Amino acid sequence: MTMPVFESSRLEIAANGVATYTMARPDALNAISVGLRNEFRQMVDFVDGNDDIKALVITGEGRAFCAGGDVTNMTNRLDKGPGAARQSILDVHIWLERLLNIDCPVITAVNGLAFGGGFSVALMGDIVFGAPNARFCAVFARIGLMPDMGLAYTLPRAVGPGMAKDLMFTGRSVSAAEGKDMGFVHTVVDEGEDVVAAAQAYAGKLAQGPKTAVALTKRLVNKTFQVSYADVAAAEADGQTLLFTSDFSREAIRRFLGKEAPLYNWDQMDRAAE
Repeated sequence: MTMPVFESSRLEIAANGVATYTMARPDALNAISVGLRNEFRQMVDFVDGNDDIKALVITGEGRAFCAGGDVTNMTNRLDKGPGAARQSILDVHIWLERLLNIDCPVITAVNGLAFGGGFSVALMGDIVFGAPNARFCAVFARIGLMPDMGLAYTLPRAVGPGMAKDLMFTGRSVSAAEGKDMGFVHTVVDEGEDVVAAAQAYAGKLAQGPKTAVALTKRLVNKTFQVSYADVAAAEADGQTLLFTSDFSREAIRRFLGKEAPLYNWDQMDRAAE
């Protein structure tokens, strides 16, 4: 598979299977231009289903993760009529929903401002890492808009509807530490620590795990808020039956029964890194 050519971002793949996608419009605080939006779609097309990629880290270059939508493009949104504007928004969700359910773990490394659509992109990650100076803001209310790019889907699931409404109604910004207290930030790195390197190290350990099992687990968890218990049980039965036949599971069980070194053990990896 040929990697796309990017102009407003870059995609790098390490030998351990960790891909890092970096929004690279630092002068514009990585605001989501039409070009960057198209490159996100190309990135998702390339990563999803790619056996060489075991985990994905998303970050931004410079002092911002992403400042949201490119305001310079907002003033002419209705030039072609409301129908075209609505379709443009729906087109974004084609790749956003795929990113939410992509077949590998996604870690977003928030290195600075994550405002508006940037907050939305941050929460498309399964795990959110934040630098001490990272700030998150559902800024939409400040310009008379409602949240977009899926934030009204992801944020209430992370913090509950009451807190999500508070953040959306007020448009106030919160630090990474506050985000951790609320539950949408997983890890706040120490002062002076590189948040991208920390996210890549975490992703590197995930990359050693069973990719198919992680992908099916992820999609099952994502479904739990929108389907019945019976639907979850059926998806669980289907997925688990499939995974029992996987090479990874067979080898892991064989090692367990043979009292051999485990194929995948997070605690041991942590101890080895100390």
